[in-house]
Amino acid sequence: MVIRMDKESDFFTKGLTMEEKNLYDRQFRLEGWSQKLVKDSRVLIAGVGGLGCETAKNLAMLGVGHLDLVDLDVIEHSNLNRQILFAGAKMGEPKAIAAARKLKEINSNIIIKGYHTSLERLNPAIYRAADVIVGGLDSINARLNLNTQSVRFRKPLVDGGVSGYHGHVYTIFPYENACYECYPVSEGETDEMAACTVVGIPRKRIHCVFKGALAFKEKFDRDPNPKDINDINFIQKFANNLVKEHNFLTEYSKGDIVKIIDRHDPGIITINAVISALQSHETVKILHWNNNQKGVGKPIKSYVVFNGITMKFYHIEKPRNPQCSQCGKKVRRVTIKLRSHSPCMNIFNLLKKNGFELDPDLEPVITL
Repeated sequence: MVIRMDKESDFFTKGLTMEEKNLYDRQFRLEGWSQKLVKDSRVLIAGVGGLGCETAKNLAMLGVGHLDLVDLDVIEHSNLNRQILFAGAKMGEPKAIAAARKLKEINSNIIIKGYHTSLERLNPAIYRAADVIVGGLDSINARLNLNTQSVRFRKPLVDGGVSGYHGHVYTIFPYENACYECYPVSEGETDEMAACTVVGIPRKRIHCVFKGALAFKEKFDRDPNPKDINDINFIQKFANNLVKEHNFLTEYSKGDIVKIIDRHDPGIITINAVISALQSHETVKILHWNNNQKGVGKPIKSYVVFNGITMKFYHIEKPRNPQCSQCGKKVRRVTIKLRSHSPCMNIFNLLKKNGFELDPDLEPVITL
């Protein structure tokens, strides 16, 4: 075994056991790599699905010393062709718990904790303790929530997403590049997320399908099953009647209906592997860079898009918006101290003392 003996090698540090030195042998050979730094780091992974499983596996095998996994979802049979950490687990078991158990089998040298809860209910101390937050979420609202915590605690957020043969990786460095609130998503981009809010006359063609799904639920008191042809026929007939009534032209096929009501993007493990690998590598680059270890490379601040068909990467610059409601220059953040079990009204009173005013047209909302 040949070990680099230059000043950057921490092979002989007392902070690593001989088992760890043997396990991570190939990593010690990397220029600029600090295994002790990686071991002393803590990463929060939000979403333990196709991306989260792969990223968690990568970071565990790299030796990141403390991993926190959070996901409110449970294991379904359709997860098993892309999410290796659930092999042997029971259907319906919480993803975060099953993944944490499997990762402990993979690497017993690190600390791994799973939280079967929502991002809103996760203890804020976990966000604060993380060196890096990794996002593998599948909804806009969840991303915005994680974005809020990233900005609040000034933690880098390495976000990833996949759809079919395409994927993206974007790292938010709070107050340096754009966060997800800097350029709000338009209504057109969130149509498929708003199925439960469509009432009255359909304004867009897709609303006809949403109304059909709502009509199905009202009649049968359950959600439609995208794999049941009778359920699809009901919604197709309802939607196409509205399409003709309101002159939206092209009618919907059964395949169209399934794609809309199923609300699951097509996925393949190869694209997941590419995007999660990029997320994992950017994470360890950030861990090194933020500790003044420049040898692994400078983290990327652009929005990176991968096209699996052409095998090309595209970089999009996303400058910070000074008027952003989350990280903009006019946003004020204050720290207030409360006694245990203090009523919420005390928060409002303290904010008023700091110059804030309640908007009479909006109901106050407190997010912990």
